Amino acid sequence: MLGTPALAQDRSITLETLSVEGGAGSPIDGDVLGRSVDAISLIGPTPGFRSDRAVSATKTNTPQRDVPQVVTVVPRELITDINATRVDRAFDYVPGLTQTNNFGGLGTFAYAIRGVTTAEIYRNGLAANRGGPPPLIDTQNIERIEVLRGAGGALFGRSDPGGLVNIITKQPTTTRFVEMGGLWGSFEQFRGTVDAGGALNDEGTLLYRFNFAAGRENSYRDFVGSDRLFVAPVLSWQITPDTRLTVETSVTRNNVIVDRGVVAVNKQLGFVPVTRFLGEPRQLTRQSDEVLPVRLDHRFDADWQMRLAAQFNTGTLKGESAEGRGLLSDNRTVLRDRNYRDYSYDTAIGQAEIVGRFRTGDIGHTVLFGFDHENFDNRQLYLRSNFNAYPYAIDIYAPRYGQPLPPLTRASNTLESVSDTGFYAQDLVDLAPQWKALAGVRFDVFERFFRQRVTGINAEDTRAAASPRAGLVYQPIPEVSLYTNVSTSFRPNIGTDAGLGAQSRPFAPETGLGYEGGVKVEPFGGALVLTAAAFRIDRQNVLTADPSNSGFQIAAGGVRSQGFEFTAAGQLTPELKVIGGYTFTDAFITKDNVLPVGAPLLNIPEHSGTMLAVYEVQGGLLRGLGIGGGVRAAGERAGDAANSGFKLPPYVVADALVYYKTDNFRFGFNVENVFDTVYYTGSVSQFRVDTGSPRRFTGSLLVRF
Repeated sequence: MLGTPALAQDRSITLETLSVEGGAGSPIDGDVLGRSVDAISLIGPTPGFRSDRAVSATKTNTPQRDVPQVVTVVPRELITDINATRVDRAFDYVPGLTQTNNFGGLGTFAYAIRGVTTAEIYRNGLAANRGGPPPLIDTQNIERIEVLRGAGGALFGRSDPGGLVNIITKQPTTTRFVEMGGLWGSFEQFRGTVDAGGALNDEGTLLYRFNFAAGRENSYRDFVGSDRLFVAPVLSWQITPDTRLTVETSVTRNNVIVDRGVVAVNKQLGFVPVTRFLGEPRQLTRQSDEVLPVRLDHRFDADWQMRLAAQFNTGTLKGESAEGRGLLSDNRTVLRDRNYRDYSYDTAIGQAEIVGRFRTGDIGHTVLFGFDHENFDNRQLYLRSNFNAYPYAIDIYAPRYGQPLPPLTRASNTLESVSDTGFYAQDLVDLAPQWKALAGVRFDVFERFFRQRVTGINAEDTRAAASPRAGLVYQPIPEVSLYTNVSTSFRPNIGTDAGLGAQSRPFAPETGLGYEGGVKVEPFGGALVLTAAAFRIDRQNVLTADPSNSGFQIAAGGVRSQGFEFTAAGQLTPELKVIGGYTFTDAFITKDNVLPVGAPLLNIPEHSGTMLAVYEVQGGLLRGLGIGGGVRAAGERAGDAANSGFKLPPYVVADALVYYKTDNFRFGFNVENVFDTVYYTGSVSQFRVDTGSPRRFTGSLLVRF
């Protein structure tokens, strides 16, 4: 994400209109293309659920209708409306985004876009989870979440071809304000928040933003709970009218009990209540995560801008858990092992980007040139018991907790060091008033060192890859855009298996090729954005079982994901805002050493859809009263990767909300899962199935001074 956090205009302080959008300094003449001079920007709040602009497809502030790719935006207003405190809840109303694994509550979950599972999370355009999975990301300092559909490798480097998530954080404003909030809800949830900002000097050149959140909650799951502390200050200095320095940081402390969900009996769910916890109470895991991004933005003139950025990230994860590994033939006894984790990671990323605009005759160009380099070290001490020798078993119908702890006899102690250097270039071309094109390419050099300290096995790997993309947009009328694109991706196959594969040879990287075609429509003057797209994605060198070495893997598999999707976001009327869509996904294996061709991919439903609608009274005595409801649905999905026939059942879940707000006050009340539907959000296997929350009530209060 390119970022010139913008100066807001002074205005009356209201909960919905505080803005950070604008230029890096004083207004200057328009550029050679007649567009806003703000080519490099962090887009601030937009009214309602509107998403006519996004930066994640091009790293420039370009209208979505001019870009041959779709970005779904989760704005701050939606996050507030549904009382989302973590990004996994905010993702509920992103069409076609499917939860696949929440890692027992230890990190922001893996998710699938267009049938491709990924864990790629970016923060203001810089990778947020390279060295290790961050704790479940808090929404308190999030301005908007952009979900890029399709490959982003031409800009972001190694990634998965289905898409990625880019989180845009709140930035300082000239408007001085303090907003205090409280949230309380089912399962003994309580949370307090602060959001404050303004100028620190009379000239308005030194600005700040400060976000704070703290709370704790239990769960509908027996013995499961968590507590969290989150602090995120930001300071910006307008050094000159055209140069700004921004220092942004965040600190997260999270304590959680690892929870691997429920088990299926004879491939059937429902025998075990969704409340049943199969771990051990009071086995706590503590997480810490600190991030320090620094940005320097400079505008040379109306046509050329530069951004320099760096990000430093460090984190730890330490604690014990008991986790299920299998079910005995009596269909009631789960074998467990004892787990001890002591993980730590450090990441450093540097980035330099230049955006320029010029003409060659009648053809306009918006070019982006970029360079980035990142290093991370990931250290993992992982100790386990042997569940065959020490079953550590538990009865799923009559669990007995507090058993003697088995010895930790299996050890893994790994060090992984990775560096990646990337160069990229992109040109957004105005061929004619009705025709626009996009072309770009990125070159990466990837180096990795892996060491298993227990066995002394080392593995080293150096790879180079090119990730090109191209697209075309035709606009028969300004409100309608027909587009097509082709894009590529690559992702090194790294991790413990890569270091310990057959003969310790590193795996070939996974590659992806995607095609897409669609239409974007912006009726009502752009207040509503509608998209329809058909896509096909092929991946090669997917990890699969090694037929010559039991227990190892090789990069020889192939998968395909194809389908179509429809999305809508924005205003149907001044009172009614909507967001949602429908996705059909056919994701299956095209090549594997063990599984048959055509076998479905884990956790990917053929049919899925969401829709959230909120009606807000615009005048009279009830002005500011909002009433809304939403539906989330997913079809049947493969419940494990072994093609065993185990399926997660389809579900339809309804939510409801009501709020009342004035200029300085907002009260909200939400009901999640109104009809108390039993449903399952994702799984790793029959022995690890994640459950959806039963009916849940939350109330919230925001007061701004």
